Amino acid sequence: MENKIEINVLFETLLSSPGMNEQVKLDMKLTRKAILALAAALQTGIAGAKQTPSSLLFFSGEAVTADLAEFTENILSKAGLTDVNQKLQLLTTT
Repeated sequence: MENKIEINVLFETLLSSPGMNEQVKLDMKLTRKAILALAAALQTGIAGAKQTPSSLLFFSGEAVTADLAEFTENILSKAGLTDVNQKLQLLTTT
C-alpha cells in the first residue's frame, strides 16, 4: 500500500512540474505500417490506463487522454488509414 502511495506522489509531482502543459510541435515521418502500429498501441494504452491506477496515463487526466485520442485520429487521417484502422478494429473485436 505504501509503495502505491509513493508512486502516486511521484506521478502527481512529475505531471505538475513547470512546463508540462506546454505544447510541443513534432515533425515526424513514419511508414503507414508504423502509424497503424502506433495507433493500435495508443488505443490499447488509453484503454488499459483507465483500468490501471498505477500508470502515468491514469494520473494525467481526461484532457491528456483526449489529446492522445485526437493525436491518434490525426495521424491515421493524415496517412489515409482511418477506414483501414476501423476495419482492423472490427476484425480484432469479433
